[in-house]
Amino acid sequence: MSIGSKVVAGCLCLAVWLIACGEDDLSVGAGAITPQALDAHLRFLASDLLEGRAAGTAGSELAAAYIATQFRLVGLTPAIGDSSYLQPVPLVARTSEARLRFRAPGGAAYTPEPGTEFVAWSRDSAEVSRPTVELVFVGHGIRAPEFNWDDYKSADVRGKVLLILADDPGRYLQDRFRGDTATYYGLVEYKLAEAARLGAVGVLLVHSPDVGPSWNSILSVRTGEQVDLEGPSERPILAYAGWLRQEAAEQVVAMAGLDFATLLESARSESFRPVATGMLVTAAIQTVVRRFSDVNVAGLLPGSHPQLARQLVIVSAHYDHLGVGEPVESDSIYNGAYDNASGTALLLCLADAFSRLPQRPARSMLFLALTAEEPGLLGSRAYVNRPLVPLDRTMANINIDGVNLWGLTEDIVVFGAELSTLRSAARRAAEAENMRWEADRSPQQGYIYRSDQFTFMRAGVPAVLVGHGLDYIGQMPGWGEQVLAHYAEHVYNRPSDEYRSDFNLRGAVQQGRVAFRLGLEVANVEERPTWRSGAETAFLK
Repeated sequence: MSIGSKVVAGCLCLAVWLIACGEDDLSVGAGAITPQALDAHLRFLASDLLEGRAAGTAGSELAAAYIATQFRLVGLTPAIGDSSYLQPVPLVARTSEARLRFRAPGGAAYTPEPGTEFVAWSRDSAEVSRPTVELVFVGHGIRAPEFNWDDYKSADVRGKVLLILADDPGRYLQDRFRGDTATYYGLVEYKLAEAARLGAVGVLLVHSPDVGPSWNSILSVRTGEQVDLEGPSERPILAYAGWLRQEAAEQVVAMAGLDFATLLESARSESFRPVATGMLVTAAIQTVVRRFSDVNVAGLLPGSHPQLARQLVIVSAHYDHLGVGEPVESDSIYNGAYDNASGTALLLCLADAFSRLPQRPARSMLFLALTAEEPGLLGSRAYVNRPLVPLDRTMANINIDGVNLWGLTEDIVVFGAELSTLRSAARRAAEAENMRWEADRSPQQGYIYRSDQFTFMRAGVPAVLVGHGLDYIGQMPGWGEQVLAHYAEHVYNRPSDEYRSDFNLRGAVQQGRVAFRLGLEVANVEERPTWRSGAETAFLK
């Protein structure tokens, strides 16, 4: 059958199903997605009772029990061994106290202040790491043959500590990489993994106020316990890694007789070569290790088609947040209302919506509430390592991370849809709800890499993050951008991300209805989603 014939067949399959189901039946399902239902779930999940839902805490256990109960109430089948909704996720937490000391060739020394000038952590199994090694500046720390870029050239960085810039050169060179659009190569995860693969001992990432997360956000995530999956590492690991504030980095290279601005400029050229600074770095890192377990919560809606029911569409949201941390204005509970009690609330409404359909979708649907997203997408990584259905039978992942709390919009964004044939389905879903489908309006932020859909993408499963729009009905142009900018600066990863009774959840209903329609189409069209030709696939390697 030709590609065109397959598309026609898929459309006919969908048309037949829609005739059988009808818009009235679709409305029966979508009727579960209401402001009242969303508010009820969000109010509980973001309450102080759950103490921020950090993985491995009593608050996380309460959240998982609540989610499993809601799955049972709407009629989902236990997905773990046909008897449980809970998939164990073994974790290990390391709490590091770090000191750094830099020594210049002439003997001058500099000891930056922990928390103020740097933050560092260790995944080394040793409780204390004290390597004293040379510091090498490697620019952006990127080797990307498809972009004709290699910061390392053939330099031997084994046993060295690497000073690395955040992001990728496309931020500064519009004709390189993907310009302002963030790439996989700008991720901290990539830079640390590549440095470890090349034999480096440690990495210090330069924090610039103009690039990447704020310093307060880094502190909220990178101080205290650093959680990872228990078990052997999939890749080589560094003895330690950390962030060094730009002012501290400037002082370090100045002690070596180098100019930081000159180094920055040189790093923006493809001819850049690593610079041996001559500085020696001593790291004293004492690490306390704790092992524990948390759970993903999985509920199954079996498919109705004799053959397609063996295939799976996953709808997901992470339910964890940061737990109890440093007080901010006397509040120490990081409730995570937007991030991501709101997404979990919508996941529960979607589970109810699909369960209400008079005719179940052709393919089976798995509703997956994931733990430990905040420390590094760990719940989704654990799922992909041990999938309930083989990944080659997993058609797509539709992820929710943050829902619209501020009212109706004219538009909606589905991150990552342009990378696969899910784009057409997402556009149709938006149009059916009288909304304008938009591409990523902040591509430099790299949202596609920052939540659990990225784990599924790396495993080869087409995936999207269903976000929300920014053009708010009844508001001045630019109001939505201002709302999210305020959230990023004053609320994100802070105790102020908490439930408010004045949330306007009508926009969340729009978002949920688009996700519902998108999931229905993927679950019922004969043709499976595929990657688009020319889509960025570095993350699939």
